[in-house]
Amino acid sequence: MVIKGLKHDAVAYNTMIGGFCRIGEVGKAEEFFREMGLSGVESSCVTFEHLISGYCQIGDVDSALLLYKDMCRKGLRPEGLTVDVVIRGLCGEKRVSEALEFLGVAMRNHEIAPKRKSYEFLIKGLCQEGRTEEALKLQAEMVGKGFEPNSEIYSAFIDANTKQGNDELAGMLKKEMAETQMPKKQE
Repeated sequence: MVIKGLKHDAVAYNTMIGGFCRIGEVGKAEEFFREMGLSGVESSCVTFEHLISGYCQIGDVDSALLLYKDMCRKGLRPEGLTVDVVIRGLCGEKRVSEALEFLGVAMRNHEIAPKRKSYEFLIKGLCQEGRTEEALKLQAEMVGKGFEPNSEIYSAFIDANTKQGNDELAGMLKKEMAETQMPKKQE
């Protein structure tokens, strides 16, 4: 494009930034992001979402959070998938309380409804920390939003109860999981 004298627009920049982020080359994506700003091309929600996902993918959740805050400060509204990516990143770093707080703020400020995956990451994280009461409350909220517990949710509760010595409850959960997760017989 440069050789032909064409100027990059937001779509061209976002395409390059997204491509570099997908392959884990976030440093190169940042170079295009800086060039984008210096050339007067306005960044969009898509620009930030690519960078946030890229940083979470390489395990730099703190940089992703800074970009998220910058995005919100500019008045851009994040998509639910971006919130999911940050929650997964925070939970992956065992920062579950921070992930819960992040979700609460996103729900209040941007009216974002959590996706199933966000609930899964949070419930698994809470169970790994032994915070099963909080996990149960979150599961109840999840079910209220129309998401039934799956084998990952059951496994998280089974593991947590086994670690806590609640073998009887873990056994009941295993039985319940087997009954609810069985494929329905076709009549």
